[in-house]
Amino acid sequence: MKIIIYNIFFKEMIEVNAKYKRIFGIHLVFLVIVSIATYIDFKSNYIISGFDTFFHVERVYEIRSAFKAGSFPGWLNFMTFHHVGQAINGMYPDISLWPLVYITNKLNPIHQVIIIRSLILILTFFVSYISISKRFDKENASYVSAIYALSGMCLRSFNSELQLGTAIILIFLFPIVFNVKDIIYSEKVDIRLILNMALLCTVVIYSHLMSIFVLYVIVGISIIVRLICHKKIYPIINMLMSSLFLTATSLPILYRYYIISKAGIQPAYSKGNVATVKFIDIFSSAEWSSRASLSIVTIILLFIVISNFRVKKVNLLLPYLYGEIILIVLGTNLAPWSILQNMPLFDSIQNTGWRFIIFSGAIPFILLLVNFSEKSSRKILKILFIIAILTSVNEYYSFHGSARKNMAIFSGDNNKILGAEDWVRLKSTGINSDKLTRDIIPDYAPNQIDSKVFANGSTLSDDLQNRIRYNQVKMNGKNVTTTKEYTYEGISFNFNNIKSASSIELPVYGYKTLNYHVTVNGKNVPYTISNLGFIELNNIRKIKNVKIEYLYPKMYKYIIYFSTIIILILSGISIFYFRSTKYKYI
Repeated sequence: MKIIIYNIFFKEMIEVNAKYKRIFGIHLVFLVIVSIATYIDFKSNYIISGFDTFFHVERVYEIRSAFKAGSFPGWLNFMTFHHVGQAINGMYPDISLWPLVYITNKLNPIHQVIIIRSLILILTFFVSYISISKRFDKENASYVSAIYALSGMCLRSFNSELQLGTAIILIFLFPIVFNVKDIIYSEKVDIRLILNMALLCTVVIYSHLMSIFVLYVIVGISIIVRLICHKKIYPIINMLMSSLFLTATSLPILYRYYIISKAGIQPAYSKGNVATVKFIDIFSSAEWSSRASLSIVTIILLFIVISNFRVKKVNLLLPYLYGEIILIVLGTNLAPWSILQNMPLFDSIQNTGWRFIIFSGAIPFILLLVNFSEKSSRKILKILFIIAILTSVNEYYSFHGSARKNMAIFSGDNNKILGAEDWVRLKSTGINSDKLTRDIIPDYAPNQIDSKVFANGSTLSDDLQNRIRYNQVKMNGKNVTTTKEYTYEGISFNFNNIKSASSIELPVYGYKTLNYHVTVNGKNVPYTISNLGFIELNNIRKIKNVKIEYLYPKMYKYIIYFSTIIILILSGISIFYFRSTKYKYI
């Protein structure tokens, strides 16, 4: 009898060891793929840049410069975006990037972006694995995490088009999906759900402002339906309590957004004119690493689940199916966007695919794991894992091979002006080059430039573009030659001993609600804001140097400290509840 028991015990031990070896193997394969790609990019010493990649690389450069100066990152961009002090970093949430920038700040700027990009993909894999493995088989969780990270927008942001805010949210997409589902179907006041929701929403609002609105729209629709159809009040209570905590944790973003917006600023482009994706296009335009359409992996998984739908598991499947349906409806022309785009906040969605379809990649994996047994799921996932490896590696080498043949190196020394649609191999010295035009945008500039904004809010007039690109200083209405110097907190212009001027209009945006420190030859002088939103000086004599500096209000620093303490407290409590609570439902 003892021999039989020992045999059974050792057999189980062997099976467990074999399983963990397979899990380790999956993790190792994923890390090797990412490490090799990172090493190649690191040695190349450039990143392939086009479209929004320029935008996000410059944001990192601005944060980097502030940390190197021993300060919290500022609200205005003086190091980048042609040094006009545009409120890009102030209006575009960046706090989730701070830790990643801080720990990589000893690298050169391009190496820093390469490592940040890789860290985000690795975090996506491990956070997804931890979240999924709490509810499903660990080996299957490993396969899902690897396939998810090597496809869709996760792969796209790593490989071709950098979208840092979205990429950070995608790190936590599985925890968000699970927590949203649990809170929508909650039957009591649940502290664990409330705290987790607040913390996850904090990550979202620290990364991308419109994404928190999208998340609340999805949750709002769901809990209203639950209230009307099932008279369930607890989802609303839990969500309201979570929102109270979120208000405290997100104060730094809300505070700077309020102060800058109060000045009167240009919206992000295409406000009130939302581009909608046709329903058929999310399938016909599908790619392995899609952005505005469903990824091929998502379509495969949905087809497998729907064609093999387990009616016995319908109660477990429906909550996730409803979530995917909401994303697809709101992400396409199935929703009445001709009406919605005229409503506040909805008018700033820009593109339905970017805002909704982009987050549709997690739920199909959960549907697969719920619908099939562990063994059946594993067979499907093994095949998809192999396909994911081959396809992602092929996409990487194809894209980078094409770039080496067809894209020029851009280091900032080039004479050619880069057009808004141009792609290049960007070096560190090209990040804040005056030859860029993709970063000359109306977004968040003072309202006074309104007459110079065209093409649905995406383009400035040629004369204003030239004014910004060449940092033209106007003295008594005429351009004068100056040299400029800039830091993360301001810019200075050196003049050739000008005796006097009745007016000097500097190529630096002035926001009415912000207080600037302006000096001429080291002495404080008053300033006004011109009819184009630029800082203007009047009746100045003996001009050698003009310096403009801006630092955020002192209160902002204390708000950051306060919110950080709240986050740490909530995290501590959440971890306590997480350890003492077992998941009773999928």
